[in-house]
Amino acid sequence: MQSPNLISTYSISFPIIAAEKVINERYLISGDICGTAFALGTEYFMTAGHVASSAPHSNNQQLVIGILGPDGFFKAAPIIETEDIGTDIALLKVRFPFPESEKRVQRLKWSEKSIDTFEHIRVAGYAYGLHVVGENKSVVIRGFQGHVVTSLLEFLPPGMKGKPFKVYELSFAAPRGLSGSPLLNCHGTILIHGVLIGNRESRMSVFRDEEKVSDQQGVICVERYEALTLGIAVTANEILPRESRLLNGSIREYLRKNLLLE
Repeated sequence: MQSPNLISTYSISFPIIAAEKVINERYLISGDICGTAFALGTEYFMTAGHVASSAPHSNNQQLVIGILGPDGFFKAAPIIETEDIGTDIALLKVRFPFPESEKRVQRLKWSEKSIDTFEHIRVAGYAYGLHVVGENKSVVIRGFQGHVVTSLLEFLPPGMKGKPFKVYELSFAAPRGLSGSPLLNCHGTILIHGVLIGNRESRMSVFRDEEKVSDQQGVICVERYEALTLGIAVTANEILPRESRLLNGSIREYLRKNLLLE
């Protein structure tokens, strides 16, 4: 494993892109960046469940993971299988058409240690990561840093079925494309403490007034709300016990076997 001082964000987090195969295992970006993924080991990656289930806009497209090559261009690793393991987390199995791509992937260790309120964290991913200038498209990674606001023992995204799960609330909102990014600590050895999956918004009424309309029957009601939007990350100790068909066991067992668990 490389020294943390040598780690590039482009080797930790990878874009999940809707692309079209053109020739000789080369792909053309033909859709949006759906989210972010990171490596577990060998050909396996992890991302948010709703990212993995994103459907390409046409039959000619498929989801690929982009890996930055030494020449500065992204090489596509097609996603050949996905598995939803619950809590809006999914595993991806990819194929490396270019063998050198696998050497550009950094696999970080996980920590089951809980993060306390006020503790600093960071994420790096592809929030609005498709940068367009004229007819030219490029992929840009963006980093966000903040702190844990609180831990919620029970959280369930709107519309999701199943049991509530443990998450961290983060001090920054997660823009589109950042879902699936690993939640990292800010000090010492870089470790994964969870996976970012989106946002949570709370609203409260701060002003309400009623005005009667004189020339017609009825009342105009004016209300003003204040909203608090916080990023949400599933905790590591919620993810690691999950069983995986692709990994033939739990996430924890797989990481321990591959020396990726602190």
